[in-house]
Amino acid sequence: MPLVAAVSRDPRMRSALETYLGGRGYATGTFANYDVLMEDLDPAAPDGLVVDVQGVPRGEAGARFTQFNQWLARTYATGKPPELVYLLRKGSRRPRIDLPGPIIKKPFPLEKLGETLRGQLGYPPLAPRRPLHIEAETNTLRGNAGAARLTNIEANLLAYLMEHEGEILHPGRLLSEVWQYRDATGASTLVRAHVSNLRRKMRAVLGEGEQLHLETIRGKGYRFVA
Repeated sequence: MPLVAAVSRDPRMRSALETYLGGRGYATGTFANYDVLMEDLDPAAPDGLVVDVQGVPRGEAGARFTQFNQWLARTYATGKPPELVYLLRKGSRRPRIDLPGPIIKKPFPLEKLGETLRGQLGYPPLAPRRPLHIEAETNTLRGNAGAARLTNIEANLLAYLMEHEGEILHPGRLLSEVWQYRDATGASTLVRAHVSNLRRKMRAVLGEGEQLHLETIRGKGYRFVA
C-alpha cells in the first residue's frame, strides 16, 4: 500500500485529501504547514507527496513555498524523491519548482488527483470499466450512447458517489465532503438540484433503457450502484 503525504494550510483541503486518498486505498499522512512537514516527515517514507502551494497568512510566521522548495531540493539531492503533485490556485503565478511534478489548478475534481497519482504510482490497479466513466482532465462523462460535459461540482459529486458505491450518502455529508461546507443548512435543496442535473446528463450518455445507477433513498440520501 503506497504512502501518500499531503501538506496544506487549509484544514478543509487536508480533510478532503485524507478522506479521498484513504478511500482510494493509500496510506496517508497530512501536515498543517511546511514547517511541520520538514520537521516530522521521514524523507524516505512517502511514495507520493501532494503539495498545496500556499504562502503564509498575513501576520503569521513560518516557511513559505520558496523555502520549502529549497528544502525538497536539498533533501533529495542524492536520493530518489517521492512522486510530487503540486496544487495551485487558478490564476496564481507559477512559482519556481526545483523537483518536477504535475500541477493541478484549484478548484479541481478529486478524481483528477486520483488519476494523476495512479499514473505516477500505478496504484490502485485499474478497475473493470463501468458503463459510466469520468474523464477528470476535461470533466467529461462518457457512456455507451455519448458524452456530456460536467461542471466541477457535478464531476466531484459523481466521483464521490462512485467512490462510495453502494453506500447511502446523506445530503449533509455530501455538502461537507464535496462542497467542503461546514454549515449543512439547505443541504437537501442544493444537493437535490445537482443530482437532478447529473441524472439528466447520465440519461443522455447511457441511452434509453439503461440502468441509471444513481438512486434516491427516501429520507436518507443518495446511492450509486453499478
